Amino acid sequence: MKSVRKLSYIVLFAVSVLMPSIGKAQISLDSYYNIDWQFNIPVGNKFSNVASGWGMNFEGGYYVAQNVAVGAFISFHSNNEYFSRRTLHLSETLSLNTDQQHQMFTLPFGVLIRYRFIESDFQPYVGLKLGACYSQFNDYYYIFMKGQNRWGFILSPEVGFNYYPWPNNVGFHMAIYYNYATNKHDIMTYSQNGLNNFGFRVGLAF
Repeated sequence: MKSVRKLSYIVLFAVSVLMPSIGKAQISLDSYYNIDWQFNIPVGNKFSNVASGWGMNFEGGYYVAQNVAVGAFISFHSNNEYFSRRTLHLSETLSLNTDQQHQMFTLPFGVLIRYRFIESDFQPYVGLKLGACYSQFNDYYYIFMKGQNRWGFILSPEVGFNYYPWPNNVGFHMAIYYNYATNKHDIMTYSQNGLNNFGFRVGLAF
């Protein structure tokens, strides 16, 4: 878990340097920035299938046309699931009886395109994100840990809105998203071919 925490701190530090300060936040018709807390629900994941709120999303874009923006994003999430004591058959001659704590950490980043339907204080939109996805599966059992890192490609459509209730000030962002990543994992007796999850984001809009 220490390596996952270190990666999360690195992401937070990098984003804090790149993002504009809140004191200078204002509505811009040419660009936008979102900082979000996110809730994630894995789908069909045998390694860790428990919903989690341990994640954040950072993104920004520039409107190359009146309602079309292109930009970049980075996010991270951790899903954890506890498995009670059971017998794992690791091979024909080797079995292990133990309880386990599974941790699935994902770090997608890449480019995005967003289309906002109207240019006003309330801006509903649809978007699509494409990029790379780093994933780390950790299996903790007794005093031991077995981990595996993989890279893949991610595709993520979403729908949401930015809302600016006060002129020239910070606003609010909310979105519903779906992620599919091509990452493949084989760890202990668990095999995962692709990562599917969906969830929602709530945060600030600049």
